[in-house]
Amino acid sequence: MRKAAVKLTSISISEEFFPSRVWQGAMRTRERASLLNEHWKDLNLCKNDPVNIYDCYPYLFADVFPRIEPALLADFSLATKLLASSLLYADKLMDLNLLPYDTTLLLEHIFAFQLEGYTLLQKLFPPDSPFWPRFRSYFAHYQRVCLLEKQFANGSISWKELDEKTAMDIAVGKTGLSRGVPAGLAALSGDEEYMEVFNESLDLYNFAHQMFDDLSDWKEDYLHQSPSLLLSRWLPERPDKPSVDDLDLLARELYYDGHACVILQLAIDALARANNLLADIPDITWPIVVGDLHERCEGLLSDILRITETNRRRASRRVAFHLELPPARSDCELLAWQALRYLIRQWQLGFGEACHIMRFPYAGGFSGPSEYQSGDIFQRAILVDILWQASQAFQLDFRPILDFEIDYLLERRCRDGIGGWSYFPDLPELSPDADDLAQVIQALLHTGRREAIQEYAEPALATLLTDNAHEDGSFETWIIPLEHRTPKQEKQLACANVLWGTGADVDVMANLLYALALYDYERFASTIQAGVAYIEAHQQANGSWSSTWYHGPYYGTYVCLRLLAKVKAASPALERAGEFLRASQRPDGSWSLEADGEGDVLGTALALSGLSFLAKPGEAMPPTVEQALHFLKRSFDEEEQAWPYCRFIRMELGRPTGQISAVLEYGSQTITTAFVLQAMVAWHAFQHD
Repeated sequence: MRKAAVKLTSISISEEFFPSRVWQGAMRTRERASLLNEHWKDLNLCKNDPVNIYDCYPYLFADVFPRIEPALLADFSLATKLLASSLLYADKLMDLNLLPYDTTLLLEHIFAFQLEGYTLLQKLFPPDSPFWPRFRSYFAHYQRVCLLEKQFANGSISWKELDEKTAMDIAVGKTGLSRGVPAGLAALSGDEEYMEVFNESLDLYNFAHQMFDDLSDWKEDYLHQSPSLLLSRWLPERPDKPSVDDLDLLARELYYDGHACVILQLAIDALARANNLLADIPDITWPIVVGDLHERCEGLLSDILRITETNRRRASRRVAFHLELPPARSDCELLAWQALRYLIRQWQLGFGEACHIMRFPYAGGFSGPSEYQSGDIFQRAILVDILWQASQAFQLDFRPILDFEIDYLLERRCRDGIGGWSYFPDLPELSPDADDLAQVIQALLHTGRREAIQEYAEPALATLLTDNAHEDGSFETWIIPLEHRTPKQEKQLACANVLWGTGADVDVMANLLYALALYDYERFASTIQAGVAYIEAHQQANGSWSSTWYHGPYYGTYVCLRLLAKVKAASPALERAGEFLRASQRPDGSWSLEADGEGDVLGTALALSGLSFLAKPGEAMPPTVEQALHFLKRSFDEEEQAWPYCRFIRMELGRPTGQISAVLEYGSQTITTAFVLQAMVAWHAFQHD
């Protein structure tokens, strides 16, 4: 028996994907389709193909057409599956390169599917039904774009003519018979209320799916000289002699010149519009299909951005660095060596795992070069600071790494307005902020780059401490001039008021005031003293400090303890914080970022660092710390050679309005491991050999 050498391009589904009524409809359609093999024994129709949406297309919309009899709906579903199958085979037949396929077998399948499908349609719709003129127009559109696509494929029309509008026309036309589903449901029910809305949603979905497929199949399309919007972006002419030898160079251009991201963004935008059209329609299954593809496109885009960013850094100029560590003499050194080995490996990979990638949709008013923004300035400044601490504590030379990272931080500074650093530097709606400024200042100070602070940080610092300061000693997180703002700064102010939130954040204040104390205490003494009084007044009743931007109480408590230990060692707030930390330790030696949650590594590391500011030189290591070290030893992931991911940063969009639209979280193995290293640096002197 002959089998068709064709892989159908369709969307596979599982039983969990759809409501049970839709899945049951798909199973009935497939069962009835398999019975047709009694008449077409040599063709093996509809056998062994995966379950896909063509098995249940009408059921995806059927809930708004309750008057359609189940038997008619079942017949229409089978007809839709058969005609969709015929077009999938026809698409292979129209390919110029037919070598992989048995042409005769393709034709036999096409004829069989069409005969059975049209027989059912004629049974369902009388000659005067409004279904037929609509179906005829959809078919005419399909034929027209098939010919147009062939002209692009054979070179009679230049590929540079294949723009977004033409690509949309081709994608919609090639899948235009899907419009027959809403048209048929409307004709069977006599209700046309939602037909055009469904059709428009289908058009946008089909365009997005074509973009997704074009990216998945670009190598095959290039070698077969098959046109696509993706290829025509940087190949304005049809390749005369495509070769597999071209693929490596083309792949680099595809991903690293942004062509893949643009195509995926077109798909994501189309799917967002498709979903918006359905917002006011009663509960139907079709949005599940739209949302699934939207999620897949966003996931692929995020992966591409992450991987290319990581590889760019890896390919950047790097200095040779080899780490040799002596045998560990204590638990602190053992854990520190484990952390250092992982962090050095991550540095060699460009710290890509520490990067924060987040979506800021154009539909929400954002205007970045991409909906997906990446940020690693804050993270890498933390890593510089902690590696510097380790270099001092253990007499290790990390100068090549530190210099490389400082150059990166300076390169990523804001180059317009007041300067400084922004968490997502390519997002125009996000201003420079005091937290990034504080962390970079500390990194610059510890690596001996004081002159860079004067040149790149002072303007933002001056704006923060004049235009953004309050009479109570506090200051804003966002650094935005009070007067003479640029249009970009006006937009940043609007977003701060509506999305990010305004007012003082104790965790950010403590970080910036600590940086000022390191930088020039005498010059900033009044600012530091007023800020410290504000921070003391905002200590929680239990002795902790809350964090606006971080999970749990331990980061905020750590940075406040660090500040007070530096500038006001006699503050009663120190001991109250110590009591909180000691009281909140769990029986297994850990601390938890979540109330009543399981112990986690990041909460434990931050609590240990906080407690270190209360320890006195010459004292023995407290049992509290010994227990925590045992927890950290048990928590080390031998396979990953690191400590696990923990949630670190928490962003609530819409906080100022009281209508939180999203809670966005960030965590990283690299950051968790770095804070473990910091805790070991703090306590190693207290652990005797």
